[in-house]
Amino acid sequence: MTNLKDLGEFGLIERLSKNFKHQANDTILPLGDDCAVYSASASKYQLISTDALVENVHFKCSTISPEQLGQKAIAVNLSDIAAMGGTPTRVLITLGISKKISISFLDQLYKGIHKVCMLYNVELFGGDTVSSPSSFFINITILGEAKRGKLFTRKGAKKGDMIFTTGTLGDSCLGLKIQDNKQLKCSSKSRKHLLKKHLHPIPRLKESQLLTRSTCKITSMIDISDGLVQDLQHICRQSGTGALIYEEKLPQSQAFSKVCSENNWDSLPLILNGGEDYELLFTLPSDGVKNLYRQFKKAKALVTHIGEITKSSNKVSLLKKNGERIILPQSPGFSHF
Repeated sequence: MTNLKDLGEFGLIERLSKNFKHQANDTILPLGDDCAVYSASASKYQLISTDALVENVHFKCSTISPEQLGQKAIAVNLSDIAAMGGTPTRVLITLGISKKISISFLDQLYKGIHKVCMLYNVELFGGDTVSSPSSFFINITILGEAKRGKLFTRKGAKKGDMIFTTGTLGDSCLGLKIQDNKQLKCSSKSRKHLLKKHLHPIPRLKESQLLTRSTCKITSMIDISDGLVQDLQHICRQSGTGALIYEEKLPQSQAFSKVCSENNWDSLPLILNGGEDYELLFTLPSDGVKNLYRQFKKAKALVTHIGEITKSSNKVSLLKKNGERIILPQSPGFSHF
């Protein structure tokens, strides 16, 4: 008998949804991407995504404040909208409240939620509250809009396309390790930077809108939530392609490099499989690269060419600094089961 651990999160989703054949006439993109999409008007698409954060699975109340939790819960959902080239509009929130949760906790939680919603002009649109027998949980449903012709999806990458990422990689994962291990060698400056990347992720809406306004032909895009390799594998699976990553070009922050060096850690696994960076990972034809760099330099935003799309279906390879080329295994990323 198949068990949940063997099936995995995405195998379970496929198993449970395979018999649902009905699709509404205005559906543009059903299951399988960062957001579901349907036609809202002659000029716009409606985007919808939902995400749950469960105590002792996604967070611990002992290591994140209620305000930080509220901020992060909204930010990671905004990242899904950014991954589609959309603009967020509304949010619905469901809370599962256990007996140990106080009114003060909820006040601080919503202080964090309010702060991020105000920053990105997002309306609190509704939701639900229920009791939870043991663990607190928060579920966010986010709505947004995208212009027709400027919707970015995981499907569309082609052989020869260049692979880019915004920001730096591995910071959030290392921030989590620092949070869980107080004995690690780490300066106060590095600790502050890495913990901030883990606790206060920045949804790359600015960079996403930069791409939608540009003339660059973005062929696929996803946000890095489960790890670089796993999320790149999603693009490859949807596009029927493979990918090659250049180790020497993977972007690292100064704090990340310094802490890994001081603790004699191999930084590569954290960069490839760490997750929760919430950077944008996207592809475009090589003839659009100069324009892309020009646009990002003008906006003072970091973007890095980290690889290229290949024809090897569903295979992600790594070109190491020593010239060796290896096929990476299916990334474990974060597994719920």
